Amino acid sequence: MSDVVSPSMSEDAILHLANRAVVRLSGADTESLLQRLVTIDMDELKADEVRHGALLTPQGKIAMDFLICRDGDAVLFDLDQAIVAAFIKKMTLYRMRSDVTIKESDERVGVAFRADADPDALAVRDIRSDLLGWRLYGKGEGWQATDGQKSDYLARHIAAIVPQAGLDFTLEDAFPYDINMDFLGGLFFDKGCYVGQEVVSRMHHRGTARRRLVRVEADMPIPTGGATIEADGKPVGTVGAVLDKRALAVVRLDRVGEALKEMVPLTVKGIPVRVELPDYADFSLDR
Repeated sequence: MSDVVSPSMSEDAILHLANRAVVRLSGADTESLLQRLVTIDMDELKADEVRHGALLTPQGKIAMDFLICRDGDAVLFDLDQAIVAAFIKKMTLYRMRSDVTIKESDERVGVAFRADADPDALAVRDIRSDLLGWRLYGKGEGWQATDGQKSDYLARHIAAIVPQAGLDFTLEDAFPYDINMDFLGGLFFDKGCYVGQEVVSRMHHRGTARRRLVRVEADMPIPTGGATIEADGKPVGTVGAVLDKRALAVVRLDRVGEALKEMVPLTVKGIPVRVELPDYADFSLDR
């Protein structure tokens, strides 16, 4: 792990994610409501894990994304602060007369690499990658957010090839496949209908998902700010989160594959980059 993450965040440290907020749903109809709305299968959500899920638009794109877990009889949503109000409004509209209580919590969101880092907090394993450790929810007394911790956590996301909204994709512009949600435990096809399910299911069965999240590397720092990856001057992808010489990017697999076969270099603002596919996925650069 030492070649992909910095040593700045020890196993005892807890990173406070100040940009995240918690919304809790509870009540007799919570499970059935969510099963009709979110991309994950609620029957598959175990008590000790957190999953990346989404609400989709009718066109199958990601309207809102979140991490979701259980806390007793309640279901907890871990969201970007910027979308909390919109999420509560949307869930309230969907709830109608169902027995579901929707409430923003004052809990803080943290990340640690030991489940018992804070005995007073709820700790759930992030199933997307062992590199991402445990998600914590609690009062957060003593939790920190140093530059070193933030850099370490970003390095882990890039090493694991796990996306973050706002860095690696834009809400309402990306399909779940674009960010590998189907391989990261956040997208199900056989649990019944939910908003946008018909579109993503059709893409799945027809094999038409060609945009995918990958890691790119270079021998010099990669430009930030959503730079374009090019092959012979033609766009083949967009850079997301960047940390020095490594970055995540959403690319067209077929265009990258064709460029590599023809020995055409991939560049970001003139800087040559190499593409690495995630170990957890079975897609290739042929499509």
